[in-house]
Amino acid sequence: MTRRIRSYWSKYIQLYKRGILGIIAFIGITVIIISILATVASRGMGVIFNEVIARQTMMKGTITVASLTATPWGTISFEDLQWNDEEGHQLMSVPSGKIRVNMWNVITRNFKASAIRGIELNDAVIVVDLDDDNRVDFVPASPDVNKPLTEVAQWPKAPKKTTLERQEELGKKVRNFNWNGQHIDAIVKLSNCQLEIFQKNRHYVMNDVNARFDIDTKRAIRVDMKTGKFGGTAIVDGLTLEGRIDLKDVLKHRMPTLNMNLNIYGVDPASLGFGDSIHDKMTLLTRVNGDFNRPFASGRVTMPILKIPASTFENVVGDVMYQDGILKFQDVYANVFGGKLKAEGIYNLDTRAYELTGVATDVDSSIALKTPDFAVPVSANLNFSSNGQPKDMVVWGDFTSSAGRYILIPIQSITGRFHNQGRHLSFADVKVHTLISTISTNALHIDNGELTLGPLNITSNGGSNFAIYDEDTFDELSNTMMNHIKNDTTQVGQNMKRVADNTKSIHQVELRPPSDTKDVLNDAKESINGISDSLKVIKIR
Repeated sequence: MTRRIRSYWSKYIQLYKRGILGIIAFIGITVIIISILATVASRGMGVIFNEVIARQTMMKGTITVASLTATPWGTISFEDLQWNDEEGHQLMSVPSGKIRVNMWNVITRNFKASAIRGIELNDAVIVVDLDDDNRVDFVPASPDVNKPLTEVAQWPKAPKKTTLERQEELGKKVRNFNWNGQHIDAIVKLSNCQLEIFQKNRHYVMNDVNARFDIDTKRAIRVDMKTGKFGGTAIVDGLTLEGRIDLKDVLKHRMPTLNMNLNIYGVDPASLGFGDSIHDKMTLLTRVNGDFNRPFASGRVTMPILKIPASTFENVVGDVMYQDGILKFQDVYANVFGGKLKAEGIYNLDTRAYELTGVATDVDSSIALKTPDFAVPVSANLNFSSNGQPKDMVVWGDFTSSAGRYILIPIQSITGRFHNQGRHLSFADVKVHTLISTISTNALHIDNGELTLGPLNITSNGGSNFAIYDEDTFDELSNTMMNHIKNDTTQVGQNMKRVADNTKSIHQVELRPPSDTKDVLNDAKESINGISDSLKVIKIR
């Protein structure tokens, strides 16, 4: 019995070893065959590459590479890839990269878009043109690609044709890139690339672009992108874009839909036309949804500090929405000179025109004016407007205050209006109410830092009033009044001399006063009254 068991076990061990050896041999032979086929394929990769390029229909023009190397597993490395359009203009330049393909498709020569499983582009210059429906096309680079970002043209060009005219032309245009509904299932990676984007009349040049696109044209495109600084329509420190483009309805002739997070960091307000000297950085954190050709974004806007002429805002935060080239700001709050600001407004990305309104409350005048002598809490209604030219920005509004002080003088309230454009700041209908009087003026100007003061009217609470004039008016008035006073004083002296002489004659001859004495006294009285009236109308600066 024991011998039979040993015999069976020995036969089992032998069969097991033979099976293992068979499996190993099969795997080995398979690997050898695959390696041979892959090696054969890789050795003829130049021919295969040219055949693939010749058969593909998505990219018009010609594509060439300086060198190709391939692994047995379907990874093709290339150097100096050039894509030119049918007229010979360069559409893309890629110093190095990789293409991962399905080797079975290569071996069987079943070349189609789905055979490409991955694309890696390093240090490439890529120029994307988006039409009115945001369809992607590739076009030659502009001269701005080689310029410093600060020198890239910032101002968008106004459209010369209507939307309908542009759409009709696009229908006739030969596109350099045309998807044509082909199935693509691949991963596209960009490493340290430069990206130039044209979209309607907007233009951006982006540096240090690193991105990954997981593409399945039957389902969706997953996007994970990060850029460095870029210039053009906006000067920005960088952005991140992460999310999904749903393509399920594309084959039903419906627009792809978006579900993405778009964060834009370090936006230079001056590049958007908010003023040539306004460079405080702005951050936009948004969620993007809606159709691909008409996206809707909403989120938050933040600024640590915002300096504009005559005002400094801190800790700016609010809501922002975007659609059809319009940025809409709502419920924007900020600190300003110890008080609070609430603002809202709209900005046109294409024309750069904007309208902003705000209400400031409890502003500390001693901080705003940089002097402790003038301390009153001020509230103001603010308006900011521009037609798209930074130098044409206009700020205007009205203000009022509650009780405060000027040095030791109590102030009940201050009201007035203001208008600021460029380096010209003016005030009107300014009234300062104190316990004993009201000081008002309709002409107060600050031009290039120099103060010009118009007439100041002072009205006491008892009803009397007088005016304080500017220097020129005062000099003119002073000369006139002093001449008048001088003449009246001379006449008084003459009249008093006449009175004295007549009185002396009366005492000497003991006669009644001459008949004209009364007239002389009346003349003297009128002269004195004239002096008094002259003094009353003098206006002191």
